[in-house]
Amino acid sequence: MRNIILLSVAIFSVLTGCKTWNGAMIVPTNDPITPKLLTLDRKIEDISGQGINTSSPYHSTFILNDEANLFTKEVESNLIDPYGDKYGTIVFKRNIIDAKYGMGSFIVSSLLFTIPNLFGLPFLIIRYKVAVEMRIMDRNNKLIGSYTAIGESNVKVAYYYGYSLRNEHANRKSYTDALNDAFNKIRPQIKSDVLIINAKLLDAGKQ
Repeated sequence: MRNIILLSVAIFSVLTGCKTWNGAMIVPTNDPITPKLLTLDRKIEDISGQGINTSSPYHSTFILNDEANLFTKEVESNLIDPYGDKYGTIVFKRNIIDAKYGMGSFIVSSLLFTIPNLFGLPFLIIRYKVAVEMRIMDRNNKLIGSYTAIGESNVKVAYYYGYSLRNEHANRKSYTDALNDAFNKIRPQIKSDVLIINAKLLDAGKQ
């Protein structure tokens, strides 16, 4: 049994994931709000308001970099005027509610020498459920807006059509898909309040 699993893992590591993916593909939906928020600093915190817990099994260097990259692009491309004088801060917080890897398919694949995978069975189905909060603070660090959403994703690791585990490609794709799903739900919330938020930022003044 041990030899079967080792053989399957070796084949799986070499051959799975023919679908192309790389870090340059980490981009938000192109959906800028109109008008945009005034220029804001960007800050990332964990859900408790402390620094990111880099010891978490979900937060490799890849994941942390992808998270920061995607948040920055979302804010600068869709939410704010990135070039003006700064009036406050937009804070990103997130909490991973659940992360599943669908190990049942992997066990079946190992026991059957990956033969079912040649006919479309995925090795893994990586699913994330992530709670995201964006807070908007004025220059005095006063909270003037808080927006939350839960993002979900579903990414397959498979021959031919799936993503690879090499360099955590499938895991990174699934995590950033969940973040994007949450961003897509938060963006309309901010859009509906943008005039009120900008008025409060202007009233508090520039940093």
